[in-house]
Amino acid sequence: MSVKHPFTICHAQQVPELGKFSFNLLYRGTPRHAVLVRFHGAVYGYLNQCVHMPKTLDCENNNIFDASGRYLQCSMHSICYDPVSGESLSEICLGKKLTALKVKEQDDWIYLVDKRTTISE
Repeated sequence: MSVKHPFTICHAQQVPELGKFSFNLLYRGTPRHAVLVRFHGAVYGYLNQCVHMPKTLDCENNNIFDASGRYLQCSMHSICYDPVSGESLSEICLGKKLTALKVKEQDDWIYLVDKRTTISE
């Protein structure tokens, strides 16, 4: 069975600047949590899992950006990430990155175009 891309994730307005939109997907056949974030007007998609521990970035509170609005931050151990590259900026996890998902914003909608994934119900 062939999987067709893209999958519609949400309306673009559901991801405000420095905001997030959480959703579930199958990543290489495994159920996972994912998140969209908007930073400087652009939308980025990541698997919602800290590289330090297998917890979602927003496991302890609903915020995904740090207080400065410059970095994504895990709410459990304050591990910070570059919102554009997903690269860890915290010494304990230097060299590690969040798993990026290929997404595109078009005609007021955000689509998942990553061939490693499908949207789960």
